[in-house]
Amino acid sequence: MVNYTIKKFVSDHADAILTSGEKENASVSYDTKPLECEDAWTGFYNGQPIVSGGIIELWHGVADIWLIIADDSNKHKFFLIKNIKKHLEKTIAKRKYVRVQTTVREDFLIGKRFAEVFGMKQEGLMEKYGLDGKNYFRYVRIY
Repeated sequence: MVNYTIKKFVSDHADAILTSGEKENASVSYDTKPLECEDAWTGFYNGQPIVSGGIIELWHGVADIWLIIADDSNKHKFFLIKNIKKHLEKTIAKRKYVRVQTTVREDFLIGKRFAEVFGMKQEGLMEKYGLDGKNYFRYVRIY
């Protein structure tokens, strides 16, 4: 029986995804504790975390979106898209954000596709931005 659930995010969820393999295939490990916030969640499939994400307010009206997606999550894409989008839209409306943004590594095609599906536009290239020294794109959605 297929069992999808969503729970409040704790850093152990992201650590489990990063340890088992995640879509972005980041080459640098990082502390996931700072990602814990009121507006963060994790989607599970049969008890295993397959996506963690959230919105962190930078200042009034402006927030940053983050996602960590499990490597084998393609078979769950409808659950992921539907629920990520629902949680993001609900949080954005509740917090009355006028600008949400995210960074996507230049070679991370799935991240770019998600940003575009969510209605974000590419704002610019940030050279040598990441911990890994790679280039990232800034994506933004204005409300």
